[in-house]
Amino acid sequence: MTDKFIRVIFFAIMFSLFASCGFNTEELTSEEKYAVDTIFNNQLNNYRNYLDSACLANKDTLYSRTVDSLKQEGMKEIEMLLMKNHLAE
Repeated sequence: MTDKFIRVIFFAIMFSLFASCGFNTEELTSEEKYAVDTIFNNQLNNYRNYLDSACLANKDTLYSRTVDSLKQEGMKEIEMLLMKNHLAE
């Protein structure tokens, strides 16, 4: 019973997929191509502006985190050298 049910579902899905896929051989008109290109370029420019502003906003935060991390590593190294020097005396 289960095997037959799975086969029916499989064939129903396959049929619906192939039935919905049609071949459209019509070429876009020059006006349609222009409209698609314009919409695409406008969206692309919007995404570029958004990403540029996000990068600028995060740049300062990332820079200060990196500087703080380097300072911490430097302080650890200085402390280790001071401890080593103190133990050697």
